[in-house]
Amino acid sequence: MEDSKSKELSCYDYQGDPINQTLCFNPRAWINWHKTTHIIGMKLLILGCGYTGQRLAQRLLQEQIAVHVTNRQGSVPNLTAFPFHLPPDHPPILPPAAAYTDVTHVLSTIPPDPQGNDPVAQCLLPTLGTLSLQWFGYLSTTGVYGDTQGKWVDETSPLQPQAVRSHNRVRAESAFLQSTLPTHIFRLPGIYGPDRNILERLRSGAARHILKPGHVFSRIHVDDIVQTLWHSMQHPQPGSIYNVADDLPSEPSTLILKGAELLGITPPAAMPYDATQLSPMAQSFWQECRRVSNLKIKSELGVNLLYPSYQEGLQAIWAAESRGS
Repeated sequence: MEDSKSKELSCYDYQGDPINQTLCFNPRAWINWHKTTHIIGMKLLILGCGYTGQRLAQRLLQEQIAVHVTNRQGSVPNLTAFPFHLPPDHPPILPPAAAYTDVTHVLSTIPPDPQGNDPVAQCLLPTLGTLSLQWFGYLSTTGVYGDTQGKWVDETSPLQPQAVRSHNRVRAESAFLQSTLPTHIFRLPGIYGPDRNILERLRSGAARHILKPGHVFSRIHVDDIVQTLWHSMQHPQPGSIYNVADDLPSEPSTLILKGAELLGITPPAAMPYDATQLSPMAQSFWQECRRVSNLKIKSELGVNLLYPSYQEGLQAIWAAESRGS
């Protein structure tokens, strides 16, 4: 019969090193230890720190995770920021070496430029390849699936981009997946959240109540993007692709009605789609209809959506605004 010392020495972690006996025989302690050791030393670099990037940075800072960010100006309030910009007809302004110091995780939120080139793939792949990265993430678009006439798509669905910007996203995804980086692709639909939602557009008078029966869009609250990224960063699976959408694809008209109800106002007059003048960009969105499945982020990453639909999301935004928070 083994004594306690031999039991302790017969327990090993995933790297083959002995671990404490308490961890071996206490599953909850093991889970907590494994999670803690995985994030110790984590440092994230966010390339292109816009709406989603800033929300993610604030979430990780709450977890005591060090964060560096870039944007064109090299300045973001309350964050350690560096410049990264490719001005036309001028040499690129690249992040300095200090931006990469001790970085273990990198997220690119930067879209391809008007010429279709991805700035990170074009300028930073060699540098990123020299880092000891555990995780690289790229925010792409569900537009890569094109128009499915309302049918569901998942991560195995064929890529049939229609818009030029979606073709450019497919090329960017391929560049990262074919690189040596531990790449994870996150395909996003329309993003909403605090300060970017239908309530804001209704207040400003910018909301247009367009009716196109049966034409649905998927969407996602920014905080559910953040939690999905956080789950993935803690459990890297290089080469993975994830759709990040909520549970309820729906017609845009339903958001208008819900927003107006929350604000206690009369919704804008409805206009038939065929009688509406739209910009080329807006028309390209309305020419595609698909329902985006989110089953993979739930089954593989264990994501439990904070806002399963626009109803919960808008209600939470309105409640926070009413509280003044």
